[in-house]
Amino acid sequence: MAMVTETAETSTIDLTTMDMTNLTLITSLTCTQEVLDFEPSCLQFLDAMGIAGWCLLGMATVAFLVLLVMYIDTVTHVIQHCHVPHKETTAIVLTVYPVVGLCSYLGLLFQKANLFLDAAAQLWFALCMWQFFCLTVTYFGGESRFVAKIKGTVLPWKGPPCCCWPCCICPKTTATKRQIRFVKILVMQHPWVQLIVSIFQVTLWLEGWYTHMDMRPNNAYIYIYLLSTFSFGFGLWAFIVGFKASLRQLQDFHYTPKIITFQLCLVFLRLQAIIVNSILVPSGAIPCLPPISPRVFANTLLNSLLLGQLVVLSVLARHYYKLPTPMIVHLNNVSESKEEVNGKPEKNLNDFSSALVPNGTPTINGKTPGLREEGEGHLVDHNGDPAV
Repeated sequence: MAMVTETAETSTIDLTTMDMTNLTLITSLTCTQEVLDFEPSCLQFLDAMGIAGWCLLGMATVAFLVLLVMYIDTVTHVIQHCHVPHKETTAIVLTVYPVVGLCSYLGLLFQKANLFLDAAAQLWFALCMWQFFCLTVTYFGGESRFVAKIKGTVLPWKGPPCCCWPCCICPKTTATKRQIRFVKILVMQHPWVQLIVSIFQVTLWLEGWYTHMDMRPNNAYIYIYLLSTFSFGFGLWAFIVGFKASLRQLQDFHYTPKIITFQLCLVFLRLQAIIVNSILVPSGAIPCLPPISPRVFANTLLNSLLLGQLVVLSVLARHYYKLPTPMIVHLNNVSESKEEVNGKPEKNLNDFSSALVPNGTPTINGKTPGLREEGEGHLVDHNGDPAV
């Protein structure tokens, strides 16, 4: 009986320590292939990082909570004070900061889920990029007013990232509705392509043909990455063409700081990851500290940096999206001279000029009280004297 009890206790101890056995073994090893392929669970990652891991988790939690508070505060103001045509698209554009921040926060905790979280962040950013372009067109009041406002200007097709080389030949034609629709198609294709790419990523990963950040030719990662990059390049190219054409006309909408904060999110999310994963990791600049491989170290570094950067961008976006803006861009026509600022009509002195006679006497329905017409349209008062 004592032997059975001892065996049961030994089995219980083995079960409780089984999860840490591989971690202890890998920690004692040098940077072997086993260490490079090791993806720790949440508890293994925190145990390997020690007190630094828990401090990092605490700071990341605070950063994510700040992102949520900034988003709720900004969207509440947008719903209460923003013009109706702008509310929905503005609220969607602003989700880029908390949603990407959530993916970074979870990616910091769950290293094995970085494939799915990275795909989700890329997909959501593509959707927000399309919504930002729609918001730009909404500021103009639609495609027709967009073309009417930039009529006679040449769309800057020769620009990054697709046509920035000296040998690139781009057409120099004035803006037309057809060109604006072509720009919209190029921007809109990126979310759809990114969705298809994400489906392929998950499918090939389940089959064992896809390893995240593995650039070897026998791995599907490099080919899916190239397809996603081409789609992203064309979408970004059209996005830049659209905002460059709108920059001067939308200064009253604080368009420049809004587009800068949005583009910096793109730089931190995508280009920063390209530099780290394609240059620093292969060159050995990211250290291997068993059981933390360079790939896990790079993911931790990227997610931590991105969370801090998103907090700064979210604070800036909150400031600029709270500033008052007109409802649509002026076309400098008399019929469209009236404008609203945050739902309140702006006073126009010209509206009162038609209601005044030369001496400033107010009129009712075009006639001055106490005066009557006599002869060929001459005004006289009730005494018969001519009106001044």
